[in-house]
Amino acid sequence: MPPRGPRLYALALLLALAALLQGCANMGSGQEKVARQAIIETALGQVGRPYRYGGDTPEGFDCSGLVAYSYAEAGIQVPHSTAALRKAGSRIDLDEARPGDLLFYRFEHSPNALHVAIYLGHGKMVHAPARGKEVSVIHLDDTPWPDRFLGAERLVR
Repeated sequence: MPPRGPRLYALALLLALAALLQGCANMGSGQEKVARQAIIETALGQVGRPYRYGGDTPEGFDCSGLVAYSYAEAGIQVPHSTAALRKAGSRIDLDEARPGDLLFYRFEHSPNALHVAIYLGHGKMVHAPARGKEVSVIHLDDTPWPDRFLGAERLVR
């Protein structure tokens, strides 16, 4: 049976991004480029999967689980904890972010709770947003995220 709905959309998005990444000079070179491509392709392959608190498999992801899974598929082990991820990399300015870097946000009603997304380039990110939602690709300017941005981190070098 051919893929339908969100899975078909994810496949089309993955193919479009793969074509885009072929010419992306901002991916680094050598092993870094290979790792970044693997992270992005894996994360995009999860678009449409359900949010599941504590999840880190295609059966369901929370935000840090999506990061841990995507990085692991690229051969990079990272913590499945947003707070630990926030401390694991090197802080960078958003305008320095490359595909595969991490973006951190706060929640409006829980300022100590963190949310993490994977930067895709061209002003987009992929994330597992919240209970009742699915892994999705959104623009960095989509509400409510710009007002909640805390910073970016680089784990891949």
